[in-house]
Amino acid sequence: MAVVHGDSDSPALDSPTIDALVDGDHPGWASRPAQDSDAVRRYRETLGCGDPAADDDPISMVAEAVDAKATVVRNALESAGDEDALNALDAVLDLASLERELIEDGARRRTFALLQVQEGLSKLRVVDDVATIVDRAPRELVESCGFDRAVLFRVHEGRMVMESAYFGDDSDGAEKMVAFAQSVAPPLNHMLLETEMIRRHAPAIVRDARNDPRVNRPIIDFSMTHSYVAAPVMPTGKVIGFLHADRLYSGRQVDEIDRDTVWAFAEGFGYAFERTVLLERMRRQHAEVRSALKSADDAARALQDADLDLRKVEPVERGPAARSLAEVQTRVLAMLTRREVEVLRLMAAGRTNQQIADELVISAGTVKSHVKRVLRKLHATNRAEAASAYVRLASVPDGWSG
Repeated sequence: MAVVHGDSDSPALDSPTIDALVDGDHPGWASRPAQDSDAVRRYRETLGCGDPAADDDPISMVAEAVDAKATVVRNALESAGDEDALNALDAVLDLASLERELIEDGARRRTFALLQVQEGLSKLRVVDDVATIVDRAPRELVESCGFDRAVLFRVHEGRMVMESAYFGDDSDGAEKMVAFAQSVAPPLNHMLLETEMIRRHAPAIVRDARNDPRVNRPIIDFSMTHSYVAAPVMPTGKVIGFLHADRLYSGRQVDEIDRDTVWAFAEGFGYAFERTVLLERMRRQHAEVRSALKSADDAARALQDADLDLRKVEPVERGPAARSLAEVQTRVLAMLTRREVEVLRLMAAGRTNQQIADELVISAGTVKSHVKRVLRKLHATNRAEAASAYVRLASVPDGWSG
């Protein structure tokens, strides 16, 4: 969409003339027709009003209309002297009032439950350790969302494996629950409720756990639950676990709002868990990269010091030069000039040709020539053999000249 920026300092003659937008004069309105629900249409037809969303309290307006109509009916019944009908009318009005209260109470509970879910998930989002977030999930579902108990299962090799549980103050009971559930680890057969949740990707509510054939009987009997709600954990579309919750201690039956609360929490937990797993993998890969870089650095240093390391190790089988030097040291000493001895000493110390040249203040080419003559005179095939020969000759007084 093009945006026109005006300049208040520009003369009026330089400013383009822009007409105001006119309702209905743009294709956007035609492409977004209003989609009213049945309730909205009935509201308009019954009360002759516009959009209920524009009214301050449309429910109160409906209630006032009911009262107005009920007054007409009551007056007619009083005129007819029909007491039974009047009592029935009062009962209908009471039931209508109760219905309204239940609707409002459900709306308040859902709003509050949503806030509770957000509060619980906000505490999980700061966790950066997989083991911690798995342990914390049932606790936040209980403490933030108002349940009495909650457990977390993971799906592993076609079975339900309980990973963690939180029973409020009953930490011992929670530990026993996890231990027992892990010992039985129920398989996800076609009769199990959780198998149905995997197929449907949807939560479930069990109102009578003692008699419901879809539940895992050993776990239900051990946990003593009467009713519970469950929801799948599926951050990537694949079910990787389940969250269960009940209200055993308070004695309340779970309902659809409880089911939807656990469903919303399970969805948010799945994303938080996925994020935590990715962070942990990144940390592990970062550590592996650092370790690999260190290993590479160590390997480079080892290569750099390889010649020096070779000089520290006596060959198992002596080369021709070593044997010759061991037998006729004085003759070999007489073969080397003082400069060649200096070059040999620095070679044995691990110096490169350039380093030898810098220390002796000669050119690298001259050093190379000295090295070749030293190897030839000592019958050495490489610098390592020459250095080994120097170590053997080191004890011989160097008061000789070339």
